[in-house]
Amino acid sequence: MYFTILRVSCAEQEEFELVFILIATSPAPSATIRRNTYFYVDHQSCLLHTWTFWFKDHEGHALGKIDDMLEEACTARYLPEHPLRQAILAEVHARPFVPMHGEWQILQYAFMVEQDNKQAEQQAALRFISEETSTTSKASEHYLHKTFEGYSLRWEQHSEFSTYAVEQPLPSSFCAQDVSLFAKGQLTPPGQLIAAVQLTIKAAEHPEAGDLSDGFDLASLSVSQIIEGRATLVTDFKAGDDGIVSFLLLDHGLSPLELGATVRRVLELETYRTLSLLGLYEARKQQTAVSRIEQELVGITAQLRNSGDVEAHSLAHNEELLADLSSLAADLEASAMESLFRFGATRAYSDIVGRRLDTLGESNLSGYDMIGRFLNRRLAPAMQTCRAIEERQANLSRKLTRAVGLLRARVDVELERQNRDLLKSMDQRAKFQLRLQQTVEGLSIAAISYYVISLIGYALKGAKAVGSPLDPAVGMAASVPLVVGVLWYALRRLKAAH
Repeated sequence: MYFTILRVSCAEQEEFELVFILIATSPAPSATIRRNTYFYVDHQSCLLHTWTFWFKDHEGHALGKIDDMLEEACTARYLPEHPLRQAILAEVHARPFVPMHGEWQILQYAFMVEQDNKQAEQQAALRFISEETSTTSKASEHYLHKTFEGYSLRWEQHSEFSTYAVEQPLPSSFCAQDVSLFAKGQLTPPGQLIAAVQLTIKAAEHPEAGDLSDGFDLASLSVSQIIEGRATLVTDFKAGDDGIVSFLLLDHGLSPLELGATVRRVLELETYRTLSLLGLYEARKQQTAVSRIEQELVGITAQLRNSGDVEAHSLAHNEELLADLSSLAADLEASAMESLFRFGATRAYSDIVGRRLDTLGESNLSGYDMIGRFLNRRLAPAMQTCRAIEERQANLSRKLTRAVGLLRARVDVELERQNRDLLKSMDQRAKFQLRLQQTVEGLSIAAISYYVISLIGYALKGAKAVGSPLDPAVGMAASVPLVVGVLWYALRRLKAAH
């Protein structure tokens, strides 16, 4: 069974679905479809008129109507789905082009929004729509488009900013202060304003219809024919007294869908151009820190180069230099991490600006500078500055790593030298202590021997007094070798036991 769904929608009316089902029971065509009624959309009443399909086999027997088979049709909704499938399908249509026809004036604000405020911002947008329409509205996670009496509001939420676009058809007494919902206090700005652009859409048969420089600064006036010459875009990229950058789009015959897509791309062009230049000021901020670290690194490496200087080889001096290098490395890493997101976002925004210009398909209008050329002269140096700072940070990080490694090696060598000297000193001290111990042992044997021999002498003198024939002096002399030998042997045994 094969089936196809045709979904038709008319303006703000409900969507309708028409399902075609073809049943094949054999390789050869065995089922035919006969049309009984017709299908078309009445643009006046937005009514949907359908035809009825009957299925017949090759013998002409009716198989039934489509309505009878819809409940039995196998649809994808009953199959197990990946949890992200619906989100992926919806992502392609997250910010659709809104078809536009006629002359319009659009005012868009872009605000930098903190991550913690995104949920509150979405709730505020839904609350505003509910108050204006007296109905409960449901928005997607990042996009909302609603038509009110006399104007439309389009809200989009991006990674770090949100846009609010107020669209109003011409002719009208359009005034930024009157139409701006923020000026009226109907909406609260979710963050700091970063971009404001006003796009005026007018119908014109050819670009030369009227003075293109009217209301723009001739010094920076840029004009491009876009969409294969079927539209002309005019701007000077300068903010007026109200702080809004103005664009003029002359429509030479675009379809409603082409006009809606062009409007979105022009608004994104100005918004992303402004956001991409945030990286330039971050680069200028980081340039001061990078230059300071480079100068200090030059001074430290100059001290390392003075290898003949005794102070340069001292451990205390090397440790001081190592501490300075570690501090510089920490400062550099903090600086690089601080600018990492901004430089990455700048590259992404710059790429989007380039892609939007390519999609618009610019061509030159005689006598005017092209928008792409004007932006390239301003954006290209800014992007090169950001890339240069990133490269300097990366090169400086590598140099600091090498310098720290070199200095750490010198500190390790100095520590090993000190350890060697310490071990040598300890060895000499141990030898001295051994000799001193041996000397003390000899003196101890002599002292003990002296006292023992003295005792023997007293004993021999007492024996002489009672009639002993042995002379005390001879006995004491004869006992000296014996006493010394016994004491020496006893001391050796005592040392061996311990």
